[in-house]
Amino acid sequence: MYDLSTARDDRWEGTAGNQDRPNGSAGHSLVMRLSIAFAILATFWGAALADDPEADKLSNDRPDRPLQMPPASSETKEAFDDFERFARRGAWERATKALYGVPEAQAARFVDGQNGFIVPVAHKRRAVLSALSPAGQAAYRLFYDADAKKLLDQAEGAAEQATLERLYSSYFLTSVGDNAADRLGDLYFEQGQFDRAGDCWLAILRERPDSELSPALTTVKAALALARAGRRSELEALRAGSGDRYADELVTLGGRKAKAAEHLRRIVSGLAAGRERNQSSSGSDGSAPDLAGTVPAAWQVRFGASVTAGMTPLELSQWEKTSYSGAVPAVTVEGQLLFANYLGHLFAVDLVSGKMLWRSASFHNLEKATMQGQFQVADTKRFAILAAPGRVWALGRDVNGPNFRAEFGLVCRRAENGDVIWQSSDLPDYAGMDFVGLPMLAHGTLYVAGKSSSSTGPGQDGQPRQYVLAIRPHDGKLLWKTEVGIFRESNPYYYYYAPQASVQPRLVYRAGSIYVDTHNGILVRLDAESGTVDWGYGYPTDPVQSSGRFMIFFDGMPQQAPSTAESTPLQVGDTILIKGVKSDRICAIDPDRMKVAWDRPIAKSTRVIGVDDATVYLAGPELGALDLRTRSLRWTAPLPGGSHDGRLLVRHDGLWQFTPRGIFEIDPQTGRIRRIFRGQDTGSEGGDLILTDRWLLAISNQTISAYPRKPGGADGMARTATSASKNRGSE
Repeated sequence: MYDLSTARDDRWEGTAGNQDRPNGSAGHSLVMRLSIAFAILATFWGAALADDPEADKLSNDRPDRPLQMPPASSETKEAFDDFERFARRGAWERATKALYGVPEAQAARFVDGQNGFIVPVAHKRRAVLSALSPAGQAAYRLFYDADAKKLLDQAEGAAEQATLERLYSSYFLTSVGDNAADRLGDLYFEQGQFDRAGDCWLAILRERPDSELSPALTTVKAALALARAGRRSELEALRAGSGDRYADELVTLGGRKAKAAEHLRRIVSGLAAGRERNQSSSGSDGSAPDLAGTVPAAWQVRFGASVTAGMTPLELSQWEKTSYSGAVPAVTVEGQLLFANYLGHLFAVDLVSGKMLWRSASFHNLEKATMQGQFQVADTKRFAILAAPGRVWALGRDVNGPNFRAEFGLVCRRAENGDVIWQSSDLPDYAGMDFVGLPMLAHGTLYVAGKSSSSTGPGQDGQPRQYVLAIRPHDGKLLWKTEVGIFRESNPYYYYYAPQASVQPRLVYRAGSIYVDTHNGILVRLDAESGTVDWGYGYPTDPVQSSGRFMIFFDGMPQQAPSTAESTPLQVGDTILIKGVKSDRICAIDPDRMKVAWDRPIAKSTRVIGVDDATVYLAGPELGALDLRTRSLRWTAPLPGGSHDGRLLVRHDGLWQFTPRGIFEIDPQTGRIRRIFRGQDTGSEGGDLILTDRWLLAISNQTISAYPRKPGGADGMARTATSASKNRGSE
């Protein structure tokens, strides 16, 4: 049985010599010689890295890292070195001048922090000043108190927040820095930015023991912000520390006067009640799909047959050679409607009857793609879809266009009829932007990742940039666009004349922050309201190649190994669990304390598919379960074709995966296969599973099938719909 805990996938190694090859091919000899040469170079490069003590350091400045956060200038980095040198000598004036000589424009650029974190210059400046000795802090205030007090007097009106932010960032250790942080915390709290408000008040408690502000009131305010942000473990630690120390002090909060201990009890109780409400409304409620018997599909949408209908044998052969023929549509459910994005062709289906309500174009148009050749195709995994009441958003491009590397655009349509409301190609703010990854809708804002082309990159280096964008959903207005990284590798790989699949960032929203796993070695946290980058975390990932490679293979040469889909970051308590698509480690990050809670080796071919209170569920060549307490692998289960891609149904009472041999149900405790439901999807290559209040939806590369969630009883009406809508086509 394959062990998902290993960092090396033996199944994909040592296979090249077992393939049949044409005899007498000079091309093969050349390819083999080149391959051996590349292998030798890679061996020497790996040995060189092994001998380099800095090789394992996850620095933003390492040249072999594929993505670099916007770096600070060399002068800025030298300023920190000068500060440390002068501080060691007690030359406080020269030390602080070195830091304040850094231009303000550099404050938002990034330098290496601690424990693999990459932080803004302003963050590091405050950290190093906080670490000054008492003599150094006294000298610092002598030099900068006057400047700070002048700024505090100017913190009024429209400039209040910006001025307070500058004070908090640059002058927190002055005698008025705590007052600025307290006022800034109040502003953040009123705006609903509870994470940032809590950080301001915690900074006062932890870094300013000399503050004249009421520690009891600051503790209660920090506790309330932590509770609103869902930072439970920090709240408990605060209550056990500062809360006990000031328990009997009277505090007035929101017009209510009580002891600090009473305020804290009420805050903790409210957090527990809110957590129970959230758990009771989660999508995991309701009965599990019952596949014990032979259950017919209540209805099917057969889009695959509509594409191939009328094709000549040559066209059909060409179609089947392309990755398009195996493409599974991206699907989402909103209310009683299902929306699908099939290679840029959008359509909507009534979930009750299985009737197709509208589509953006005829599926027959896809037959033109067969004329492009099997290697000039778009990455089929990049087509995405998202829906909300009244609207649907999709990522796509024209697969019949002559440019197979064309940018992916974003379009918004009306849910009831598919009419276009807006599209990124019509808006100048998105010129040159290649959208990538599933968009996310949170608190009325649409968030999406994008990549600029080399020609539209803002720097002189010509390298493409990684962005995160916030968009007003109903009209496409750009709210903010933040650069989070610079790609060091601009030229793609080519295998069989086909570009390598794009790496797709994954976004999650948590307590006023956006977390973006770039899947290029960096997890980034941004403020959801402003787009300001708080920090990045650099995790191990494949090194960048020095240049693009163009590799030619012939019939009979070994095929590429299956590519594993990108994992979406998962929240586990107060931590964020990440597994980079090219990383050999799984990491649990405490984002608020900025530390790694734990990490462990894992196979690169593994992805994270779900989590509960005790277990992380893994997929890849096999399914697996990782114990959260011991971090040991509890079980693995092989399935036909593996589990490299596709949406699994993950619940506490079972795991379900759609494979070419049917729907497999797996016991989450043991990994034992409970049953296999063959269904009516024969001939498909598997795909996604979605569970609604009535149906288990199986989405393959040919059909969308609706199976009753629980046969018989209340769901018996499903069978009455079968005769009218079963085997429904797309035309």
